[in-house]
Amino acid sequence: MCNVEQIADCGDILSIGRALFISEKEETTWLSQCLLSLSSCGNMLAVGYKKRLCLLTSQWISSNDSNSYLITWSGTLLGDITSVLTLSICPSKQSSQNGTDWFCIVVGFQNGSVGFYTNTGHLLLHEKLDEKPVLNITCHTGTYGTLLDDIHVLFQESVYIVSGSNLFQTLRNAKAQLAKVQAGIQEEYTVDSKSISIRKWTFSDQDEIKDAAVVGLELKNTYDHFLAASTYGGYDTWYRSIPPMNNLILTTGVSPYIGFHYALEGGTTPPLQDVARAVANKIKSALPGWLGGSTETGPTNTEPSIRAEQLSMRTGVYDPQRTGSTVVISPDRRLAAFTDNLGRVAVLDIIKGHLIRLFKGCRDAQCAFVQIFDGENKKPQLSTIKDIRRAIFLIIYNPRKGLIDIRLMQRGSRVAVFTASKNGKLLYNTCGLVGAEKNFSHKKLNLPEFQCAFIDPDGKIKKFNIPFYHSLDGEHLERSKDLHVLRAIREIVKKSSSLSDENRAELYESATKLKTLGTKKHCIEILIKNCSSIEITTACLELFWESLNERTLNQYEEKVRRYFGNLALITNFYCLLNNEPIEGINNLISDVCAAFQIDRAAEEGDVIKKDLKFQLLEDDTCILERLLILAQEKDYKQQQVRVKFADNRVTSYREFISCFHLEGNSKHISLKPDLNTEKANSLSVDIFKSLLKLNDMTLLPNYVKNSNVDARELVKLVIMHLMSMSLDEININLIEKFIAMLYYICSSSEEAVNTSYNEVSPWWESIRSMLIELHCPLRSMIVAMSCKAAAKLFEGKHFDREDAWETLTQESASWGLLIGKLEDISILSIILLCKEKFQGQALPKLQIDEININLKYIYARGQGSVTELIAKWLCGMGVPPEAVVVNELMEVYTESTLETDDADSVDCLFIENNRFLVDDNVQIFKWLSLLRRQFPLSTKASYVIANMCWEYAMEWQKSMNKTEMLATVVICLDALADPHLKLGMFSIIWSTYLKQSFEASCKLVNKVGKLPKDQLCLQDLNINTDCLIGLLKIICEYLNKFLECLPSAATHEKTVIRFENLWDESSPSLVEVAQNTKNVDPDILTLNYQISCTIYYQCHFNLKVTKPLDTLYDIDYEYILEALTGTVAKRDINLKCSEKIRNPRMKYLTKLTRTAIDTISCDDDGGYDSGECLLWVDRVCALADLWDIDINFVRRQNVIGLYHMGYDELAENMLGLIADPEVLLTPLLAITIQRLKRSLENSKNQAEWIVSVPPQLYKRLQNTALDNSIPANPSLSTTALVLGKLLAQIAKKPTDTSTIQDVKLCEMIVENCEMLSRRKL
Repeated sequence: MCNVEQIADCGDILSIGRALFISEKEETTWLSQCLLSLSSCGNMLAVGYKKRLCLLTSQWISSNDSNSYLITWSGTLLGDITSVLTLSICPSKQSSQNGTDWFCIVVGFQNGSVGFYTNTGHLLLHEKLDEKPVLNITCHTGTYGTLLDDIHVLFQESVYIVSGSNLFQTLRNAKAQLAKVQAGIQEEYTVDSKSISIRKWTFSDQDEIKDAAVVGLELKNTYDHFLAASTYGGYDTWYRSIPPMNNLILTTGVSPYIGFHYALEGGTTPPLQDVARAVANKIKSALPGWLGGSTETGPTNTEPSIRAEQLSMRTGVYDPQRTGSTVVISPDRRLAAFTDNLGRVAVLDIIKGHLIRLFKGCRDAQCAFVQIFDGENKKPQLSTIKDIRRAIFLIIYNPRKGLIDIRLMQRGSRVAVFTASKNGKLLYNTCGLVGAEKNFSHKKLNLPEFQCAFIDPDGKIKKFNIPFYHSLDGEHLERSKDLHVLRAIREIVKKSSSLSDENRAELYESATKLKTLGTKKHCIEILIKNCSSIEITTACLELFWESLNERTLNQYEEKVRRYFGNLALITNFYCLLNNEPIEGINNLISDVCAAFQIDRAAEEGDVIKKDLKFQLLEDDTCILERLLILAQEKDYKQQQVRVKFADNRVTSYREFISCFHLEGNSKHISLKPDLNTEKANSLSVDIFKSLLKLNDMTLLPNYVKNSNVDARELVKLVIMHLMSMSLDEININLIEKFIAMLYYICSSSEEAVNTSYNEVSPWWESIRSMLIELHCPLRSMIVAMSCKAAAKLFEGKHFDREDAWETLTQESASWGLLIGKLEDISILSIILLCKEKFQGQALPKLQIDEININLKYIYARGQGSVTELIAKWLCGMGVPPEAVVVNELMEVYTESTLETDDADSVDCLFIENNRFLVDDNVQIFKWLSLLRRQFPLSTKASYVIANMCWEYAMEWQKSMNKTEMLATVVICLDALADPHLKLGMFSIIWSTYLKQSFEASCKLVNKVGKLPKDQLCLQDLNINTDCLIGLLKIICEYLNKFLECLPSAATHEKTVIRFENLWDESSPSLVEVAQNTKNVDPDILTLNYQISCTIYYQCHFNLKVTKPLDTLYDIDYEYILEALTGTVAKRDINLKCSEKIRNPRMKYLTKLTRTAIDTISCDDDGGYDSGECLLWVDRVCALADLWDIDINFVRRQNVIGLYHMGYDELAENMLGLIADPEVLLTPLLAITIQRLKRSLENSKNQAEWIVSVPPQLYKRLQNTALDNSIPANPSLSTTALVLGKLLAQIAKKPTDTSTIQDVKLCEMIVENCEMLSRRKL
């Protein structure tokens, strides 16, 4: 109801008087003579008296559980105070609270100046605006708190409008500088007030003005504009087509009593520099005024100089006998309240300009408006405010009579009247938070916390609580009254969790006052949420249920009635489960069952056999024991438990009710479809434990029937709890109780009990579908075995029939198939959690995430899912593919079989060479063998290895810098024995993972013409240079082995791929996709291999070759790369080398050969380490052979390079491989001549050296330019050996007349080399 509530007090009121220098001898009415202002948030109260200002802050006093305003600052100001306004400044940054950042106190003085102070009494800004006293200072932010936060300063003949957007930013800057002064960072601070905009409006055509209020911008419609223009100007007057925008200022005083003054919007807005004359305020940090809190002294500008705008008074309300005293504006700026000297309060409709209300007997009255929104939230969200109704109330305080009158403005009717002190004061707030920046957004209405407050002479501050329903009538009034009653009920239940008898009686009495159905439902929801007493909830529910049975219901009422009935039923079920019977609930349940046409079971229930044996079948018991032993090997129970609950966890009544869907028209009460997992698990725990604690479980079917709970939902809940239990808790005793629980729950359902003989029950089929999706297959198998045992008990009655000759029904067969599949998946899930370190040379270990394996996962992933999981498991331990193959062969061949002639020699040799891999890792292959027994088809070695290839390829794609993963792919592919599967895996891995990277690498190297730098590689390939070389090397090996497996695939038939009968239909597995891959063109594959070798060799040796793929190939290389596995039009390809590219290829091979020779190094024994060189020469020869270039060309270039670099022994050895040695004669003679020139230069006796050689040889030496690439100290003895070996090789060939001269020269050089060596020249 409407009331006045105390919100705070001012503590010791005498201390405030002392702070204001008020003598204690004065009357107690001194507070009414002070100027007071309460901040919008209610935390700051400013009290001014003469020259003294006192600031009080709200604090919570725990001793008396109330707020008190305590003095935080008091001091003497510059002059006599005539007006005070406390503003709450908005924070500069967005926050979740949108609270006040700091407070600014605006003070008007007798001398016409205005000062701005902080909540600590520090002066921020002080300006003189006029010569006359300040009458009032106001700020009005409107209905929603979104209007401009301008400050209105009222004088006798004018009003000043200070722009808030500029003012508050200046005040913030001043406050920041003040903080620096206080911290000692700077000595003084300067306030630059030039940017503050001020408008001055002067009044006219009114004899005397007592008070004024700025209404703000007035938007006229076009019709009113035309009407005014024609009325004032006549028919021929000129008018504007668009109505002008005017600011309206309402005044009250004498002649007229009420004046309407207008200012044209868009006029000049002089800055504050016209007032201050560009004089900034400077306050020294050493001044004692703001340091000590005493007298304020600061520089002021006493020269008011601001351009004024004349206001035009267009109309007014004239009453010669009446003098207006005060005027206040409503928050929506539609109404204004005026007081006068005759004791009247007039209410003006501002838009129409009519006086609509006149209240008598209100001498010296104080007025304020309060707007109330329809809803529980006093400050609704801005996004929804337009949909919420609001009402305006006028509060009139009559200090002479000591009354507070509250009036509804819509009808003018009195809402309430309260007695009050005769010397109090009404505090009216018209602004919320001010000073918000552009990027700041208010989430809720920017309204003051207390729109209107009343302060007693003794300092007690009170607020007005006005329910919204006072503004309504008819049906809306009833609903609003009910909402008010709901608030009272909410307050009662929030006081304490346990209600006393008095509180229960008060709550029940309040519930009887509710009239509308929606609020009754809301009341029940409040009681469920906040009240711990089920009895009072049930009593109110019975009260509301009876009120619905008295009349015919519409659709909405029927829906609420259904909710009440279902709530009563589920409450009854909760009480029965927890052995908490409620008195009187049986009558309500009987009425609900009768209304819903539910066949209620008798209290004793049907006669149920008590000699039933609830136990697992014998075969199921053996299977379960075997799997539990296996699970204990590696703590499977610890790794599989997903949810754990404390032993004392009990679901409250509120949480229990919130899990069920009560508003539907379904046949049974079921769980909410959007129930989250946590709440469902909590509910399952409590229901399971409650069922175990039942004294007589045979009554459970009656409980379920009478509560109309869906039995299928209860079965799901008890299954859910068993699935979350640890395996340590699951024993035979618990399983037998679980079977009994299932049996009695299902006994309440006709669908579960009445199953047709030898047919599949839809009821149990839905349970089987649920078990397929559960996360733990082992626990799912336990549940399946229990359900099978329970279903068997229901089938027992059919065996007494004459036609019941089959002992294995379709229902039992369905359970048997499901249990068998769950057994297989349970073994798989247990073993996949077992990890051992592989002993020996292992592959890189993959980090495999834990997979939630259940039957649904296996079904959804298709036929290859088991193989894929096993491959992941092996990759996680780094098991090499040879170990998987030898393990399979060892199972095929026993020890006796290996010694017979029937055994395959290749297989036997493979076993002998690799069986140590299995012998050293017994545990791993024990588990693998167990999986092979459960899944004999999915665990074939070739299937598993193919999936291992895929796993390593995927791992490499995740991080292409891990080239060892790609190398492992090649190792695994090489271990595949099936040629068609091997070829298919090569193809799909290439197209899926390698093709794109290889194409990008080729294009980059071809564009750069050499090995790209790291930055370019990272930009285009996302790998560095070293990884690029490693990648190209592996791709070369990959394509080489890809090419090698082509012939074997052509000569072998494809094997039939088979899997277990777990899947009816599924997507093709990886091995099926691989085997069915289309054939690869050998020529295209060969060209890809050639390109890979070309790019890899170039990058390895960092050779500079301009566009190698364009100059070394006459076929578009992009087509070659795309045609291997892509869908492109086929072209005719000729692998033979054309004459156009023969020379570039030979030059490229020569570069490779010469660069390979640079890898030769000398060992410690003085010999040569040429192993790497020989390897690369063989690779270059292989590339030359692929390019249709004679490999003798490469060998000759190798001999020439070796001889050129001084590796004579190696060159001599290679001469035996040369098919046409006479070709080498010319280049070797040229190198020899250079060697002789070097020998002459280094000789100690050059004269004798010259005399010793023939003249024609010396002349040839003189005519030959020196080549600095020849070693400086050549060995003439080894030179003679090389040339001698060359001559011997030539002598074996038929004589060629073209080489006779070179042969003779060579023989002469050999003789001279030998002679010079002997003479040591």
